[in-house]
Amino acid sequence: MVKKLSVAFIWHFHQPVYQENSNSDFLMPWTRLHATKDYLDMLYRVDNFKKLKLNFNISPVLIDSIEKYINGTHDIHSRLLISDIETLDDRDKGFILNNFFDANYNNLILKRQYYAELYNKRYSNENITTSDFTNQEYSDIMANFTLAWFDETLYSRYPGLEKLSNKQKNYTKEERLEIYNYTIKILKDIIPKYKEYQDKGKIEISTNPYYHPIVPLLLNIKEQKGAYNVDEYPSDILADDAYVQTKKSLDRMEEVFGKRPKGIWLPEHCVSSKTVEMLNDLGVSWTVADIGILSETFGKEYIRAFDGSLESPYDISINYKLKSDKEMKTNILFDDSFIANLMSFGYGNYEGKDAANDLYEKIKVVQDKLQNSPRDEHILTIAMDGENCWETYKNDGDEFLTVLYGLIEKDPTLKTVLVSEYLANKKPTELENIKSGSWIKRNFDLWIGEPVKNVAWMYLSRAKGDVIKFIETSEDEELNKKLLEEIYIAEGSDWFWWYGEPNDSGRDHIFDLLFRTHLKNIYELMGQKTPDELDVPLISIVGKPIRYPKDKFTPSLSGSLSTSGEWNNAGYIFLTNGPTFSSNKTVKGIYYGCDNDNLYFRFEINKDNVKVFKDCIFNELYLYLKSSDLSGAPISLTSKTDNIPPILSIFFNYELKFVFDKEKIMMSRLSQSMYNSLWALKISKNIEYAYGEVMDLKVPFSEIDIEKGEYAEFCIMTARGGLIDEIFPQDMVLRINHT
Repeated sequence: MVKKLSVAFIWHFHQPVYQENSNSDFLMPWTRLHATKDYLDMLYRVDNFKKLKLNFNISPVLIDSIEKYINGTHDIHSRLLISDIETLDDRDKGFILNNFFDANYNNLILKRQYYAELYNKRYSNENITTSDFTNQEYSDIMANFTLAWFDETLYSRYPGLEKLSNKQKNYTKEERLEIYNYTIKILKDIIPKYKEYQDKGKIEISTNPYYHPIVPLLLNIKEQKGAYNVDEYPSDILADDAYVQTKKSLDRMEEVFGKRPKGIWLPEHCVSSKTVEMLNDLGVSWTVADIGILSETFGKEYIRAFDGSLESPYDISINYKLKSDKEMKTNILFDDSFIANLMSFGYGNYEGKDAANDLYEKIKVVQDKLQNSPRDEHILTIAMDGENCWETYKNDGDEFLTVLYGLIEKDPTLKTVLVSEYLANKKPTELENIKSGSWIKRNFDLWIGEPVKNVAWMYLSRAKGDVIKFIETSEDEELNKKLLEEIYIAEGSDWFWWYGEPNDSGRDHIFDLLFRTHLKNIYELMGQKTPDELDVPLISIVGKPIRYPKDKFTPSLSGSLSTSGEWNNAGYIFLTNGPTFSSNKTVKGIYYGCDNDNLYFRFEINKDNVKVFKDCIFNELYLYLKSSDLSGAPISLTSKTDNIPPILSIFFNYELKFVFDKEKIMMSRLSQSMYNSLWALKISKNIEYAYGEVMDLKVPFSEIDIEKGEYAEFCIMTARGGLIDEIFPQDMVLRINHT
């Protein structure tokens, strides 16, 4: 007898806060557009299959945004959509040309013939101007863009919509308003319909912490080893917010849907032991993490066959709980991101029927490999984004989902399940611990560790500290609530995801604006001057010091992160490019400063990129120093290209070189410039260093001939085999005064 396999589809719906404040328009239209394309379409599929049960994770901020649209809030696109064309100026028309073709060309644009013609006209000439389009064409661009984002399966439910869609050209203002009114009708149906299907037992609704934060980093901003530049703030300064955001979400969803969610989707499947314990304290019954975290937890890699299927899927087919001194009731399921990635990034390139059959066969392979399991029941968890991938599929994934659900429905050995129902009588296997990380690279690198991301965390931590101080003396509870709400919004994962490398939304400047605006709102609410740095786009500060030394300090040279507090008064700088995603960068960041007698440097080494080739060390770090005296020698390193940074034209007095591997410094050498622009070795016994988790360095002022009242200027370079890899900074030297 074949053992049955339960399949839990968990579709995640989330959009961030696109408003600068609670009364402003949305700066981006994605909540509205996905509402007309995905949310009801994904739900109504249950009607076509008698036994189909689905799980939907819905972000509370998404619910809030839907309600705001219903109550009259617009986005920039929708205001233009219903405007009189004659009133549009060149700026409006430029916006239309730059933003109303933002859709998948093959699956959303090309299927609308006239819209495709307008698209081709727009991009056929790089010197196109707003005067090259007629007012009617602007009207048709906006109408077609909006209609392209309607799922065609909704035509039968909203009479008149299909006729409007088929028109394709010569849309009037009245018709554009009618299109927008259909949007509102659909938005109004989303929440009641999800509640109806939940109450029928056809779906289960889970949720996530309110504004979609990376919970492990809120609980401990240093949870990620290599989370830099946060030493001046307590590692748990945001910890209370993790609990508040999660409880707030559970309360909100219970208010809206009449039932308290039993499951919490941890944003980006970011998990840690503290996170699971917090969920347990809140009475959460289940959450989901990625197979990569289970791999790290068990200390083993899961072997895959040539088709990508797991050789042994047993470990991810059961539920777990975390071992603890207190009673733990939160179940942890693990999904195979290989399947989710196929659906998100692969299957859209194939015919829907072929892709569905392929996934069905992969599910059957999992089932077959579980036949000798000691357990009678198993679950395959497929947890993924339920909205953004369908643009890559023909007809919004209609054929793929219809065939896939149909194959499972007809198979008596498979069944789709609600997660809570499945777990009701399943005894969990106990985990001694759970490793921290996410579904991407098993760490948090997509949200912290890269220069711009770290600056954002520093700004956020600083703002939270300022709010804490303000609330201590404030008796205005409503104001205090507003301040914390702005903090919660700024904690959303989306800001950090789009900052820096490697992601590019095409609208990063808007995400940057929204993040900084919500932090600025805090200071405006408190009646305080907004910090000047919040007026500067974060992406413009990469490669510049984000903090100058605040005071003198005398750190111990330990090479250990345990002494990070001793560097609180230091300046902090990044090398120019984001090291987290650059294969040849060995230094992530640098602390620097001085006391009365010495210069101090701490180099954060990215040990994943420390290279050794056939016993040859290729990791070199150079500190170039100059005094007030303008004499010196040129930098001795060689540039890889003919694009010579300005710093290479400056002469320096001292060159301090280190060659190192992952464990030790192999060589250190101090050289001094000579009168003929050459370098000569200088023996020094007073320069000290320590190398472990970081590299600490002490350089006495006396060793580099800097007297009291003078200053030392410096730059830093990394190199491999004498070829420059990275320079900081490229166009200036940094100065430290010896006072």
